[in-house]
Amino acid sequence: MADTRTTPADLTAAEEPRPPAPGPPRPSPVRALPRLLVPVLALAVALVGVLWTSLTPAPAPASAPAGSFSAARAYPHVAAVAGGPHATGTAAHDRARDEVVRRLRESGLGVRAEPGTSSDTGNGAAVAAWTQNISATVHGTHPSGRVLIVAHYDSAENSHGASDDGIGLATALEVARALKTGPAPRNDVTFLITDGEEPGLLGARAFVARDTAPAASTVVLNLEARGTSGRAVMFETGTGNAAVVPALGDRVPVATSLSDEVYRMLPNDTDFTVLREAGMTGLNFAVIGTSANYHTPQDNLAHFSRASLQDMGDTVLAAARRLGGADLSGTSHAGGATYFTLGPVLVRYPMGLVLPGALLAVAALGAAGWYARRRGAVRARKAALSAASLPLALLGAAAAVSAVWPVATWLRPQWTGFALGSPYTAGPLHLAAALLTATALWVWAVVMRRRVSALEAGAAVTAWLTLCTLLSAVWLPGASYLFLWPALTGAAGLAAAARIAPGSPWRGALATAPIVPCAALLVPVGALLFDTVPIAFAAAPALLLALALATALPAVPAKTRRRSLVTGTGLGTAAALAALGAALLAGAPTASRPAQVSLLYALDADTGRARWASSGAGDSAWLDHYVGGATASLESTFPSLDQPSRWHTGPAPAATVAVPEVKVVSTTRTGDVRRITLSVRATDARAAEIGLYADAGGAAVVRAEVAGQSVPGGTNRPFASDGWRWGLLLAAPPTGPGTRVELTLRGTQPLTLRAVTRTPGLPGGTLSVPRPADVTWSADNSGLTLVSRRYVL
Repeated sequence: MADTRTTPADLTAAEEPRPPAPGPPRPSPVRALPRLLVPVLALAVALVGVLWTSLTPAPAPASAPAGSFSAARAYPHVAAVAGGPHATGTAAHDRARDEVVRRLRESGLGVRAEPGTSSDTGNGAAVAAWTQNISATVHGTHPSGRVLIVAHYDSAENSHGASDDGIGLATALEVARALKTGPAPRNDVTFLITDGEEPGLLGARAFVARDTAPAASTVVLNLEARGTSGRAVMFETGTGNAAVVPALGDRVPVATSLSDEVYRMLPNDTDFTVLREAGMTGLNFAVIGTSANYHTPQDNLAHFSRASLQDMGDTVLAAARRLGGADLSGTSHAGGATYFTLGPVLVRYPMGLVLPGALLAVAALGAAGWYARRRGAVRARKAALSAASLPLALLGAAAAVSAVWPVATWLRPQWTGFALGSPYTAGPLHLAAALLTATALWVWAVVMRRRVSALEAGAAVTAWLTLCTLLSAVWLPGASYLFLWPALTGAAGLAAAARIAPGSPWRGALATAPIVPCAALLVPVGALLFDTVPIAFAAAPALLLALALATALPAVPAKTRRRSLVTGTGLGTAAALAALGAALLAGAPTASRPAQVSLLYALDADTGRARWASSGAGDSAWLDHYVGGATASLESTFPSLDQPSRWHTGPAPAATVAVPEVKVVSTTRTGDVRRITLSVRATDARAAEIGLYADAGGAAVVRAEVAGQSVPGGTNRPFASDGWRWGLLLAAPPTGPGTRVELTLRGTQPLTLRAVTRTPGLPGGTLSVPRPADVTWSADNSGLTLVSRRYVL
């Protein structure tokens, strides 16, 4: 029989608590290092790339070597012309022209002022203009072609034009001086300072009509601005860019062939558009930072960036020297190229390699996927699940980012006055968009890593990169490089990871390999696009950022706790809201960053009724003194005011303004065709434009002839909702007895014509409450005087 007696020792042992059962071992911090190594490296690469695309050089002093570019020497050229608005046709514009001629002559160049006329019969009402281009040439020793450096000296109506295009003008003049100090180039280098760029690229059209040099051996360097700060961006090339892109190699700007693809789809044009259509090739440069100042009174000397001037000048001088010594014969017939910058390095290769590269990426993914599955490292079903879920994460990120601008303008309604959709302090809004994108991707990554392995996650993201490579190679070949190199890296990393034992921490590290080329390529381009597009469209660059962040999926721990998911999501959302709050606090109107509003003075000369009109852009208590909440259509009296369809209006006092006058000089008739010669003028020389609009309900306009330009009739304003389907704008018409306009009409009915003068500025003494310092004009339909009169012919 067993002894069941309990001893004191047994009682003591029973009272002692037993140690808890051992849980799963915590991952060693040392083992986590390889998994984090690649993302940390990618973060460093991304920061360097973003800094490279945003940091401008220090302006060189006036004591810089004579053969180099100096912003200190170039800035006085800007100051000489940008003291105020100088739109085509104004007295200030004439003074700016005289200054440009004088300063070019001081460089020792022979200068030609070339008066001429031109017309634009593209979208909307036709435009005929009287322009005066300025040109000067540094003659080459044995020319094989011509380098054409182009800028324009007219400003937008209410802009001082310090950056648009004072920066281009000053760059051209300083480059001319620098080239003259050294040995003569092989090729001619011509400096073309155009007139009438803002009304419709009219100076460039006049130049093309008279130019006799071979277009195929002309390389254009066009200098522009769409903002007032930041790096010089080479955003557009012409045909045969494989021959001209290497000119950027000596001093590399921000450049990507993606911008070529995007710009081609946009309705924006520069002088380069006209020159490219004439058969020339070349490079188009611009600064794009702080776009809120563009075409407004804020584009002035106070907001001019000498660092941006130095950056553009260094780039253009280096390119001009390289092209000046190159063989330019038949340049425009060269092939195309994919190009991009990796910091100070220009990478380029023939466009013909884009599709083969995409097919190589497809083959590499197929081979890596087969190998990984064969070794049991990837389950096809799990990889497919991860791949199918990624679009949901991208859509979630895009939806969150798309909410930023509506919320911001609801809380800060003054921001609706920014014509390009970005406030002065856009950086915090960009940061908020990036943080929301990262938060959406964090949620997706944690959820997916509970279900798939690191290699399956890596294979899924690489599959999407490969698909993007293939699609862009077919439809947007200039953008294909953004996805090609990450896709190839991902396929290589997948194959290498499959060879490693499942327990090795290096397996997950190799699965995240695509994040490094994504950080080098997608992130800097995304940052550039944030500066380019309106905040309302920030979802586009956010998608690039989201795709780059998706490559970090394998680095997320497989069993991330729910608490970490909630904490990470909360912190990301809070940081985004904090960035939004910082933007709102910094966005309060001040004298240096004023609210932008729309306000016009509109007079119907037939009835004598004067009205204030506002498109509704911007918000200001001062604006409420002049217009109310009710809206009305003004298109029947002022055909150019078709957008928006309804305007906020209020009564305005009578004033002495430039009134249009149309007189019939002669009429001839042959059958149902009439030929009418009109004399068109404004009663005040300050009018920069006279518009003629024909009512579609009367006789049809067959054509118009003015200043040697023939303008087709028919319908050129199909969007008009009030009958004014044909229009002709006379930009910078000569002062005097009147401009002759010959109309050929078909039909026996009378023709109803609307004549409208457009004058920069508001009539003196009409503002009962002066505009405060923290309010300025918006870029569109602001600070102008319109006067309309009806004629029946």
